[in-house]
Amino acid sequence: MLFRGKATKSIPRKRLTLSANQLTAIVSVLFALVYSAGFWKHLAAADLPPGLRGALFLVAAGALMVGFNVLLLSLVAWRFVQRPALTLVLALSAAAAYFIDSYGVVVDRHALQSVLETNAREGAQWLSWKMVVYLVVLGVVPAAALWWVRVEYRAWPRELLSRALMMLGALALIGLAVLPFSREMASTARNHAQLRHLATPGNLFNAVRGYAKHRAPAVPVIAAALGRDARGGTRYPDARPRLLVVVIGESARAASFSLGGYARQTNPELATRGVTYFGNVSSCGTNTATSLPCMFSNLGRAGYSESAANSSENLLDVISHAGFAVEWEDNNTGSKGIATRQREEDMANFDSTGLCDVDGCLDEILVQHLRAELARDSGDKVYVLHQLGSHGPAYFKRYPAAFRRFTPTCDSVALQSCSAEQIRNSYDNTILYTDHVLASLVTLLEQNASKRASALLYVSDHGESTGENGMYLHGAPYMLAPDEQTQVPMLLWTSRPFLDWRGLDTGCATARSGAAISHDHFFHTVLGLLNLQTAAYRPELDALAGCAPA
Repeated sequence: MLFRGKATKSIPRKRLTLSANQLTAIVSVLFALVYSAGFWKHLAAADLPPGLRGALFLVAAGALMVGFNVLLLSLVAWRFVQRPALTLVLALSAAAAYFIDSYGVVVDRHALQSVLETNAREGAQWLSWKMVVYLVVLGVVPAAALWWVRVEYRAWPRELLSRALMMLGALALIGLAVLPFSREMASTARNHAQLRHLATPGNLFNAVRGYAKHRAPAVPVIAAALGRDARGGTRYPDARPRLLVVVIGESARAASFSLGGYARQTNPELATRGVTYFGNVSSCGTNTATSLPCMFSNLGRAGYSESAANSSENLLDVISHAGFAVEWEDNNTGSKGIATRQREEDMANFDSTGLCDVDGCLDEILVQHLRAELARDSGDKVYVLHQLGSHGPAYFKRYPAAFRRFTPTCDSVALQSCSAEQIRNSYDNTILYTDHVLASLVTLLEQNASKRASALLYVSDHGESTGENGMYLHGAPYMLAPDEQTQVPMLLWTSRPFLDWRGLDTGCATARSGAAISHDHFFHTVLGLLNLQTAAYRPELDALAGCAPA
């Protein structure tokens, strides 16, 4: 038997209704207090005024941030624009908060460039449960609430007027916050410049603006000629081909190389190979996207810009003009345009049992591939081998099990969940493996000494922080970067035929190895090693100038 009861009328749930200005104000406060935890952590550690004035200074800093956020977000507070724009900003801010809180990094143009220019394989290695939590709690949940709330927009003349008044109020709030503490704020901004890269979402807007400015030249880029006059110097007496292998390290820091005095034995194999180690080398940048094109240009760090580097030929072009074949072998994220006019090969495209998996290839694939190349190549040649090296945070994936010698290790990308000892052990294992890779390359070149006059030059693109002063990974603004991110290892090995051909005085090279040099010297040191004659060569920037006849 069916019973038909009296129908009950559903009561619609009442949605919260906000004006566009109210939504802007709420989100502005949320960004200042929740998404900018890294900002407050660094500010609290700064030299604040004592007592009550220090507490009031923090309140003023919060008011300043809210006022600035209101000004920024008011620009998108329009019908059909506000909620999509805020959804995007919330998602990006959640990701930024994760990296800032977890790794102590800053968000600037270079950080954005590193993210955008990474590949999917490398990007997937960043994923962790903590990252998912950040994206859900700070991204998905607020975005869902944003779309649930009802937002009222008035006719455009009234909306425009209200927006203008809102922005005037924000300017007044900024003025009231700054006026009583102008001296302290100026001093803090000057002495702690990283704070502007930690305040969300202002750091995101500045990063996007800076990246767009550097990636969108006003005119098509045409590489200006460089070193077209380059020619080879003296030949080996028996016409033996000359071979230079340039190895570009990734995230290797000088402080962790036992060749440079590190207490742990991280270079046991190279220590027996008669290499010349340069122990006082600084990088051009603190990230690959800057250092790599900078060191292969002739601009130097002071004169480097991305647009200037893209507008000119580089070291590889000069070497090619002199008659050398040039090839770039990559086990990282590409040559950043350096090898555009040369042959470039991605190691991920080669099948190598035991060396490659879904996460990429171990660096020994570069040794394997070079062995195959040398079996069929002849003539003067320069190979550039771009390592994956010590790229974090997945240090534990950068070396095979046989090189897990320093234990316990951090077997997670969530470095903050590991102890300082575990992180350092995992990182040192990557250096130990790099030592093995380089020593294997030396062995390969020694085996080919009867056929080629060969040499190997290794230098890292930048260093790495492993938790010192709360900083991890790399990419800090150069003026604020610690030595761990800017001091890099560099070493040279030469075969006997190469040594004889160049007449290189090893005693002179060893004496020079402690001098302060930088990536600025790389361009000219390579030209000097190959004895290339060109007006582009500057002997004062050749780390070995005078150690071999010109």
